Amino acid sequence: MKRFTLVASLAIVLFTSNAFSQIQAIGVGGGVVLPTGSFGDFAGTGFGGNVQGYYKYEGLDNVVLTGYIGYYRFGEKEFSFFGTGTGIGYKWTLIPIMSGGRYYLGEPEAKTRLFLGAEVGVHIYSLSVSDEDTGLGSGALAGSTEFAIIPVVGAQLGPLDLYAQYSLSDLNYIGLKGMFRFAVGNK
Repeated sequence: MKRFTLVASLAIVLFTSNAFSQIQAIGVGGGVVLPTGSFGDFAGTGFGGNVQGYYKYEGLDNVVLTGYIGYYRFGEKEFSFFGTGTGIGYKWTLIPIMSGGRYYLGEPEAKTRLFLGAEVGVHIYSLSVSDEDTGLGSGALAGSTEFAIIPVVGAQLGPLDLYAQYSLSDLNYIGLKGMFRFAVGNK
């Protein structure tokens, strides 16, 4: 609950601040996140969504600054001890709070443009366990806040962004996401 309150407070500050008036578009989307490396041993495929703001500097037609906040829940994986199932499962959640930029290839008026980008920020992870078989119940186990860098590659198809990203943090994942943009304020 504390993390939800933190995320809600950050969203309220963002959307009521003077910086929000400078945003040209808001994106709403979701995607699939696939844990890699040792994180993949303890977490299943994740699903979730995020809200993103887009800001374009005047005179820099191919550069857009971005910032987003999201929520992703990973599938449960069962803990095994020497190859034997224990009935105890891990459930991971992720709240990314990121900012970054994109460089678009092609003319600004084009309906389809490729882009490259990067994001920097924090990932707030939480881990809970469920114990269905032994009757001990479930509960929160741990949480952490990790620094993350995410390279991004994608395509803008009109108001739709389709992109792939790879999280470089203590808990790595590949994200395949889509975002629908709504114009707000100045274009």
